[in-house]
Amino acid sequence: MNVFSFLIDAANRWPTAPAVMSEERLVTFSELLEQSLLLKETLVAQGIRPGMGLGLMMSNSPEFVIGLFAGLACGAVVMPLSPELKEQEFNRTLELVPMAAIVHDGSLNTHTHATGTSRQGPFHIALRSEEFHGRVACGIPDAAVIRFTSGTTGSSKGVVLSHRTVAERSQAAIQGLELSTGDTVLWVLPMAYHFVVSILTYVRFGVALVLPSDSSAKTLSRTAQRFGPTVLYASPDVIDTLSSETESVALPPTMRVISTSTGLSSDLAATFEKRFRIPVSQFYGLIEVGLPLGAINGRSYSPQSVGIALPSYKVAILDDRGRPLPANEIGRLAIQGPGMFDAYLSPYRTREDVLASGWFLTGDLATQGYDGSITVRGRERSVIHISGHKVFPEEVEGILNSFPGIRSSRVFGITQPNGSESVVAEVTIQEGRSVDVESLRAYAGERLSPYKIPSKITEVSAIPLTKTGKVIRAA
Repeated sequence: MNVFSFLIDAANRWPTAPAVMSEERLVTFSELLEQSLLLKETLVAQGIRPGMGLGLMMSNSPEFVIGLFAGLACGAVVMPLSPELKEQEFNRTLELVPMAAIVHDGSLNTHTHATGTSRQGPFHIALRSEEFHGRVACGIPDAAVIRFTSGTTGSSKGVVLSHRTVAERSQAAIQGLELSTGDTVLWVLPMAYHFVVSILTYVRFGVALVLPSDSSAKTLSRTAQRFGPTVLYASPDVIDTLSSETESVALPPTMRVISTSTGLSSDLAATFEKRFRIPVSQFYGLIEVGLPLGAINGRSYSPQSVGIALPSYKVAILDDRGRPLPANEIGRLAIQGPGMFDAYLSPYRTREDVLASGWFLTGDLATQGYDGSITVRGRERSVIHISGHKVFPEEVEGILNSFPGIRSSRVFGITQPNGSESVVAEVTIQEGRSVDVESLRAYAGERLSPYKIPSKITEVSAIPLTKTGKVIRAA
């Protein structure tokens, strides 16, 4: 099978319905199919064949969606690339995946061993030398896409997804997202990192996509009032931006708000709901699995919870020996279900090599309540060990971020000469505000156990984030 069939079916069922909208243009499902087929013809004429690697370097736009489906229509293995990649990151990706060509919007200026370039409308095609024109050696005959993880604690690794895998996880995701034809999603996340269980799923099920020109509160408010979206799908930093806007901004009161990509603090969730009278639902997604957890069926959970397992998935909290733990005990978050990734590229490992008795170990530590809801406590690799106690940076950051004037924070452990660790923090301050560090430490001391309080707090200009908005833990 080829998931390009999603678009063919959508164009037949909803030809005149909007598929992708921006402030400048509206593309219907039939137009999306037509433009994708035109670009496909150009790519085929340039020598793109099934199994070859095809890079797609574009910002959020209708062209990204067109380029994605055009590559899939060719049978190529499509790898979206963020335009924000630094040269070293970009070149390392080219070394790992021999892309035959890169489709971009004219912004690509890094050396790519290109033998020539061509254009079709807004699309620039950098064709690489014939040594890169073989099939991508990913060990998966029906590979559809390769996506690199965001790399919060180290180097990112390529994840291979087959056409069958994409189809399975999009079918599973729609049950949790509870979207249907006629829904409109206001989309703020970077498409290069969020498209398999979202954009491809939207097209498959006739859901319209609205792309704002930027993620400022005023732009989101203006776009929401113009298009009347039924869902805002965003990361916590966008929710914070909306909550912090001092001027008048408005959102449709019937709109659902879904937070994903990283944890949402209970304080931020409460602030947003108080401001807009709209509760925020958390969903938990990861490139290896898809979207297995979320606040579904209209049920309410604690603000920290990422909800329950979607209907197609199973979830467990396991100890170090792989045994299930009782409710509310911290352990390793494990997931089973459809649409699991097919392979890792570097180092190469198949799904079967990675799964533990059928479970995918997410790398997160979590608890499961008596109601089945999951609360992520932190990453296994980022836990700070203090005299036999575990400190989860995310918990400390949630407290620091709730202090007036703090915009964001990063908490990590520093190893002392005696081998023990101490908790330290970096914070950024909201524009026009000042924060007394000792007052901040006292505030944390009223809300945290003594061993969790940062021994040192440093003001910095910015917190390092991955392209998906997650805090980079390596300090």
